[in-house]
Amino acid sequence: MSFRASTNRRPFGMAAVAAFGSLALVITAGIVLSGTPDERTGSAALGVIETYSSEPTEAWTLDETSLPGAGGNGSISVTATDGTDWLVAYSAGIKRSFMLIDSRSGRPQWDAPINAGFGDCSINDQRQIGCAVRLRISGPENGFYLADRDSGDLTRTADGGETATVLGLGPNFVHVNQSGYQVSMRSAAGKTLWSRTFAGAAKVRSARSALIIETSDGASFVVDPRTGSDRVACAQCTVDEFATGLTVTTTKSGSESVEFYPFTTSSVVEEPSGRADRARVVRGPSTYPVIAPAGEGSSLAGAGRYEIIDPGTGEALWNIADPELSKANARPCGTVISVARKDRSRVFFTLSDGTRRGSMPPPALDQPDANLDAATCLGASDDVAVFANPNQLTAYDINTGQLRWTRTLLGTAEDVDGQIVLRQGSTLSKLGAN
Repeated sequence: MSFRASTNRRPFGMAAVAAFGSLALVITAGIVLSGTPDERTGSAALGVIETYSSEPTEAWTLDETSLPGAGGNGSISVTATDGTDWLVAYSAGIKRSFMLIDSRSGRPQWDAPINAGFGDCSINDQRQIGCAVRLRISGPENGFYLADRDSGDLTRTADGGETATVLGLGPNFVHVNQSGYQVSMRSAAGKTLWSRTFAGAAKVRSARSALIIETSDGASFVVDPRTGSDRVACAQCTVDEFATGLTVTTTKSGSESVEFYPFTTSSVVEEPSGRADRARVVRGPSTYPVIAPAGEGSSLAGAGRYEIIDPGTGEALWNIADPELSKANARPCGTVISVARKDRSRVFFTLSDGTRRGSMPPPALDQPDANLDAATCLGASDDVAVFANPNQLTAYDINTGQLRWTRTLLGTAEDVDGQIVLRQGSTLSKLGAN
């Protein structure tokens, strides 16, 4: 069974169309490309990982025997990274401790951890480790500290114990207070550069130099970290990061749309480079957004249709549409996408230019954990894509579609700077790339 190219819908000056089932990709002239982005930025949002061509073994494991004060009853997580230095957080009773480890060996770098109490620690772009220590209500020890990278010893730079979350961004640190409603930017010396109060509890994350704030009432804000002013603000929306910019997806029923915002040196542009109405972003960490129909009428469509957009220009790189293309279970993953046919077979394509890669037969009934319909993308290298479900990691060869390896999973898997990290019970393990 083969797929035919479709050219029925060409928003943003559509310049290229992929023929899904043919032996070669059919591309029309004038494909729009905005240069080659740096796809190995260390951001898990892009889904680019190191090569795991065969079943990986554990390079190291952290547990209560290797982390001072860990009781073995709480989770361990990587909260910030700086090259081969990873800052690890873990439970010590009801409070949080932080330890700097060497990601190559898993070896702790300090004799004793930082006791942040109910506070938090992070690393800024100047390689400074900042910690908001909150040991008790109105305690004299509460305040903001900088940690010595060699010893972990703390130097107090500011008083106060209201901070619950810290995020390093540029030369400064983002603080979120205990209630979650106040977000402020402060220097390493503790000086408040700006402060804002939101209507809902805030969660913060960074995308390159931009600050993204998502609140509990469903609103999202892309903020200029220098001034605290909004570059983008929206209600009932989500913000996603890609190699050349951000997408802002309005999810309100009847108003579904996606806008594209290129990165600048300090944040993103204020005016979108493009907009897709009645559209959504297909979920999955990837270098470019995959856009699919949404809203009224999309459920009545007889087949799938997908477009790959460059947020840097707002232009479509290529699209795919065919009567045999499934509307469900497309899996963007790193630099590729796996799309499904209605018979549940699959094909990999390169996101940047639509190059056809390997194909996969329908999933075997006796291997339900290898079925990508029930899995999410963990990340992909040039030749191997790794997917996860609650029970198993599964890797496929992108060029042949063949199953490469599987590994039982007893917790969760995540991408940390391109390396696979497992959180299983009260342990944290890194899988060695090969």
